[in-house]
Amino acid sequence: MRTEESKTASTILYSLLIFLTFIKAEARNYKQVCSSSSCGEINNISYPFRLRSDPSGCGDPDYELSCVNNKTILEIFPGKYYVKNISYEDQILRLVDVNFANANRSCSLPSGSVETTDGFVKDFRFRGVVASLGSRFRFVKCSRNISSLQDAANHTTVPCLTRNGSYVYVVYDGDYSYYNPQPSCSVVSLAPVDLLHDINYKFPSYEAVMELLEAGFVVGWSLECRDCSLAGKSCVVKSWDKPLTYICEREYKELTRTQGNLIIAGIVVGGLIALLVIIAILVFFVRKYRTRRNASSSTEKN
Repeated sequence: MRTEESKTASTILYSLLIFLTFIKAEARNYKQVCSSSSCGEINNISYPFRLRSDPSGCGDPDYELSCVNNKTILEIFPGKYYVKNISYEDQILRLVDVNFANANRSCSLPSGSVETTDGFVKDFRFRGVVASLGSRFRFVKCSRNISSLQDAANHTTVPCLTRNGSYVYVVYDGDYSYYNPQPSCSVVSLAPVDLLHDINYKFPSYEAVMELLEAGFVVGWSLECRDCSLAGKSCVVKSWDKPLTYICEREYKELTRTQGNLIIAGIVVGGLIALLVIIAILVFFVRKYRTRRNASSSTEKN
């Protein structure tokens, strides 16, 4: 009796779990019609984004933004970034670290930790930094002055942070190239930037570094990739038409396999049709030839 009750209870709990999972998934995909919000210079905050002050049914909770002192802020991997622009067509955001915005040009390191730049790739909400191809600056802290060393040419001194026997440098790191700091140095933070075309930026002045950091960088988002990631799958582009649409890799493989099978089937059917047409033409000419030959034989006999 207890075994049957236990089985019944397990069945009910399992069914309830499935139901709750379904409700949660549907809630994620539910798109309530809400008017767009605004904060400072960003006046088009709409689905999937939302402000914390928006009604609970508006936008997607995973893409919540805050409005502080009339500035739109995105928080991720403890860094904070001002949102400078949102493009819903391209599904991208332009972000600027709050510590490097023009109004705040304070003497400080990036607001995020060492892992922040990789965080945009690891965070299930975002597709990673766009149009940078891995371009970033490393902030390096050293216990001694390395300006006399051979590889110091690509180390730009951060004057306002270099004091009391502590030396802080910025190192340009393009394409996530390997960087091996000096024994007396360690990387304390990273900051992504847009792709640099000018080779001189590999050895920039501190002013040039700040200009690039103030310009910010671009991050892409995708609801489809977010859902794929939550399901333990990776995502790939399904359609390059704007806005880009994505599909989970396993579904993509199945779709590709189905499309491949359809193509093969189309080729086979097309080949069979072509073969039947050729055979029909041959039969036609053979019959025509035989008809002419029989007609010629009859004429000769007469």
